[in-house]
Amino acid sequence: MELLLKFLNKKKLNVSDIERIFINLGPGKFTSLRISLSVAKAISLVNSAVLIGFKSQDLINKNYKNLIKLGKNKSLIKPIYSS
Repeated sequence: MELLLKFLNKKKLNVSDIERIFINLGPGKFTSLRISLSVAKAISLVNSAVLIGFKSQDLINKNYKNLIKLGKNKSLIKPIYSS
């Protein structure tokens, strides 16, 4: 959470300015995904922000513009845990 607050402060934003949250659903480690999802869910509930889940393979060649396309759809959050 501290890293997020530093980032927002650097961009001169507040947590209340967040309208849309993109969260990587994996694959990934169980604890990392659970913590990330918990923080994202809490912020989305407080701000009534849209929570959009994506999978690592949605970022073809690390092209984050693909996330904008995903942002038009509300995704059901189903994390994919790796062993």
